[in-house]
Amino acid sequence: MNFNFIKGMLTGVIATVIGVGVVLIGIVAIFLFATIGALIGAITGTILQNVPLLGGMVVKGFAQFGVENANLGEIGAALGFIAGFFKSTIEHKHDNCEC
Repeated sequence: MNFNFIKGMLTGVIATVIGVGVVLIGIVAIFLFATIGALIGAITGTILQNVPLLGGMVVKGFAQFGVENANLGEIGAALGFIAGFFKSTIEHKHDNCEC
């Protein structure tokens, strides 16, 4: 019986389980961020719809594109969900940096 072979197989199985676990955690995190984006978009759209002058202007703007009786909360949720899949990177440019 070759113990090095068994040790190698066990190491491979453990690495595979850990790798699959990390991938599953990543997928769950992506959908969690998208869900949070949808929640924020829905809240923002609802607030915007209830602002007297600005909400009416945005609804009229959507009417120009053929969207009649636009519910800004629903549109905000949809856009927030889609935007949750994109990651933004914030970079700081230092003019006097000797880095």
